[in-house]
Amino acid sequence: MPLAAGAALALVAVTFVAVRAVTGGHGSCTGGVRLLVAAAPEIAPAVRAAADRFAATGPEVRGDCVRVEVTAAEPADVAGRLAARTGGNLGTAASAAPSPADADVPTVWIPDSTVWLTRVRGADQQAFEARTDSVATSPVVFAAAPPTAAALGLRSVGAAQVGALLARARIGAVDPRRSAAGLAGAGLLYDGIATDPDRLVDLVRAYRSIAVAPDPATLLRNAAAGGQAVLTSEQQAGALTALPLEPAAALDYPFAVVSGRPAANLAAAELLRAALAANGDAFTSRGFRAPATGKADDGQKIADVLGYWNATTAPSRVLTLVDVSASMTRPIAKGGPSRLDVLRKTATDGLGLFTDDSELGLWAYSAGHQQVVPVSALNEGQRARLSGAVAAARAAPSDVCGLYETVLAAYTSLRDGYREGRSNTVVVFTDGSNSKPGMSLETLRLELERATDPTRPVRVVLLGIGPDVHKDELEAIAATTGGRAFVVQDPEQIGNIFLRALIRTS
Repeated sequence: MPLAAGAALALVAVTFVAVRAVTGGHGSCTGGVRLLVAAAPEIAPAVRAAADRFAATGPEVRGDCVRVEVTAAEPADVAGRLAARTGGNLGTAASAAPSPADADVPTVWIPDSTVWLTRVRGADQQAFEARTDSVATSPVVFAAAPPTAAALGLRSVGAAQVGALLARARIGAVDPRRSAAGLAGAGLLYDGIATDPDRLVDLVRAYRSIAVAPDPATLLRNAAAGGQAVLTSEQQAGALTALPLEPAAALDYPFAVVSGRPAANLAAAELLRAALAANGDAFTSRGFRAPATGKADDGQKIADVLGYWNATTAPSRVLTLVDVSASMTRPIAKGGPSRLDVLRKTATDGLGLFTDDSELGLWAYSAGHQQVVPVSALNEGQRARLSGAVAAARAAPSDVCGLYETVLAAYTSLRDGYREGRSNTVVVFTDGSNSKPGMSLETLRLELERATDPTRPVRVVLLGIGPDVHKDELEAIAATTGGRAFVVQDPEQIGNIFLRALIRTS
């Protein structure tokens, strides 16, 4: 359960101050240039040791001594605070970070991966100086207790081995939104599954099967207990058996200088950069490998993987509209099942794609519309009500379809009951177009625009079933709300199309 916003922010602030208090400064310099360095917790001791040696040389900038303060800070927390300087929110599975006071902004940041620099630059392209040397590396691995690793029968894990790994052990990770190692593993599953559009359901199941740990320490304890192969670094794996990723992925610990800091701080940062490079044994003696070269991250790939992770693991709030006009009794294609039968199967299968903490409801519409199952938490009882309602759905005697009026009423209803932190979506199944007089497409779009509240965004996703659908009409409705429209001709494809409709990766 996430902490309340105030408590979470207080915890971050207290942790930040407490760590700084115990690290203090290095050397005899009590004034001069204060160089604040934020480092990932596992590498902070090595950075501190190298900084001690640096301080012992009496470094100066323009006659002023340099006082280095090394703080251990989770990369996700620092990234959130740096993005907040320009109003950005990285989506790190935590309450939105406040914009930090200038005195609390580090001049040097050494996160565990360049991934974090890429994500922060997505919110602020000028967040860092151009040079971001790696100070050390550690390969990302699947770590498991020796008996679990032996049972896996694998020497490494690539896209081709994902199926075997999922079948023989449970994957454990810190949430990929907060962990570079977790993100690397989520990317591996994405590469092994999502490259085939017909296997999106498998990706959902794989992501939801991951045992998400709240922090690295808990993750490693879970692995040691047996049964899990967890995503971590070689340096942190300890006595666990480490299986490298294929192709190799590594945490590269970049030395990033934050833009906009005073000139004296920037000069001190360059002195420290050279000192860390000259004291590589401080890192290798603690299990790190030599620095990486030429490290680059694909920002679009990161966004895609995180988008799929969010869409498949975050709770949703969905109101489904089912067309029950008489035309739904016609076959979806010659000799095929009826459109209503295809819809029943899709809706029933689709229930399994939603997390238990999601909220779903159901309306039926033809000439008019009615609430069949109110939007409510998707517990066992709600699943039974929805399944029963879908199975009992019958077509109306008339072909009149009040699509426009129903979409507008559903949009307004979901907006008024908007839930923060969820994907609030109207999902519409139809086999034709609006045939009820009284509202034009232009009027519907105008009314949707008037009903839009930027602080309570609601998407409309439409799935047209069969050959009578007017695709342009559905796309126009979807575009007004930032939603999507699909037309389904093959009943075998509707399950994956339904999932694609729900997933929003950007």
